[in-house]
Amino acid sequence: MIPGPRPSDSDEAPADPQADVHSPDRSVRIIASSHGDVEVHVQGLHRHSDDSLARQVRAAARLALASLQQARREVEFPRDERRPEG
Repeated sequence: MIPGPRPSDSDEAPADPQADVHSPDRSVRIIASSHGDVEVHVQGLHRHSDDSLARQVRAAARLALASLQQARREVEFPRDERRPEG
């Protein structure tokens, strides 16, 4: 869990969007917030070379970024208020 204050009342601002993703082989886990807080957990280092581990970290980072961007859009434009696509 990312440390930091969280709103407790429903009239306060919505909680900070957060991503919790794994790399394709599940050896890298990234937990990130839109405020820049990041945790990286790595397991199974013995099965990776520097290059293969870097690929897994990049893949997880892309997933985390996409997740945060999607969460931000959902906060800014709730489903019933979203702009028409196209």
